[in-house]
Amino acid sequence: MLPSKIPVRSRSVRSFDLITPQGRTYRFPPPTLSQRLLRLLFAHAETVAISAAIPALIYVAGFAAEALDRSMFEACNDRVGVRRVG
Repeated sequence: MLPSKIPVRSRSVRSFDLITPQGRTYRFPPPTLSQRLLRLLFAHAETVAISAAIPALIYVAGFAAEALDRSMFEACNDRVGVRRVG
């Protein structure tokens, strides 16, 4: 009897992972240096982003504090000083 469908040609395998019974994973062919560096960067991307954002926020907060009108704070300090004296 003839098959009802023509078999689809199988795709060629470019890489595969071998997992041992101990749980170790081996990739064939092994990743190149650039692939390993990209994987390392993506693994730590969130930590780097947060570490860069915190000093940036502190820096922006410093500019915002300098931009505030200091006379408002001086008036408060004067009023507090007057109450203590009087």
